[in-house]
Amino acid sequence: MRDLTSSLAALLLASALSLTVMAAQGGTAKKPEGKTPPAAQTPEDGVPRVTVTEAHDLIEKGKAIIVDVRGEDSYRAGHIKGAIWMPDVAQRTKELPRDKTIITYCS
Repeated sequence: MRDLTSSLAALLLASALSLTVMAAQGGTAKKPEGKTPPAAQTPEDGVPRVTVTEAHDLIEKGKAIIVDVRGEDSYRAGHIKGAIWMPDVAQRTKELPRDKTIITYCS
């Protein structure tokens, strides 16, 4: 799991990674604008954010999955280990687990 933490931290710093949580019941991934607020707050767009540490803990406990919603070139250039590549997530929500938090990211 150290690799996941390192990958998350590197992507966060290298590409201004924005993590968003998408409701498994058919929500859509949104790219937050500006600085990401602390996870305890819900921004105006209504999409809760998680920190890298929170994401890692949820993954460790088997309570979340990470979905990469970027385009193919970006995904092939580098992605979080174990992330599911789904740039068309809005059309594929039925494939997502209903019993886990869905953490999406884009850059």
